[in-house]
Amino acid sequence: MQLNERFEEFQSLGVNIAAISYDSHEQNSSFAEEQNLKYPILADQDATTVKGFGILNEEYTVGHPAYGIPHPGIIFVLPDATINFKRAVPGYKERPNLDELVLAVQQAALSS
Repeated sequence: MQLNERFEEFQSLGVNIAAISYDSHEQNSSFAEEQNLKYPILADQDATTVKGFGILNEEYTVGHPAYGIPHPGIIFVLPDATINFKRAVPGYKERPNLDELVLAVQQAALSS
């Protein structure tokens, strides 16, 4: 929800936002509609993407209903697929600081 509140700020910096969830496409679409999200939620039910980013919550093993849940995090990927900024936190109650991400985006813009 924090990303939704700052969506326009990221758009003004030229950043597109997407979330990743282990839920199905249908569940993600329903949630996005209910919450009036301004960005898409991508389905990653087999955890391929979260494993690739190194943010898989390993408390849950294959077969557990929560398998595939990532650690809450933010990843800033540049157009050339380089990861410029990555923050993930172990608990679901805490979220990475969006101000850090804005700073990383601004710094990336200055160096390009």
